[in-house]
Amino acid sequence: MTMTRKIGIIMIIIGICLPTATLPFITEFRPAPELCLTSNFFKNMGNMVVAFGVQRIGVSGNDTGSTVIAVPYRYLFSLGVVLVCAGLVAVVITADDSSVRKN
Repeated sequence: MTMTRKIGIIMIIIGICLPTATLPFITEFRPAPELCLTSNFFKNMGNMVVAFGVQRIGVSGNDTGSTVIAVPYRYLFSLGVVLVCAGLVAVVITADDSSVRKN
C-alpha cells in the first residue's frame, strides 16, 4: 500500500469522524415534529453552532467573561465532505492496475 493511499484512507476516516464527533456540542437545534429527522437536520444546518469552552461567572453574579469558541456546524460538515472526497480521489488514483482483471 502506497503512502498516498494511506493518506487517502486517513482523510476519509477524519472526514467521517469530524462532523460525527462534534454532534454532542451542537447548539441552536430546533426539532420540528412534523418533519423527518434528515429534513429537520439539513433545514437547521444554518442555525447550528458547535460551542467549545466554559462560561465563567464571577463572585456575586458579576460576569467576568467567557471563553467559548463557537464554530458554525456547516463549516465542519463541509470540511468533512471535502476530506472524504479528496480521500476517495487519492485512493482511486493510486489504485493498483494488477487488481483489475484483464480478459
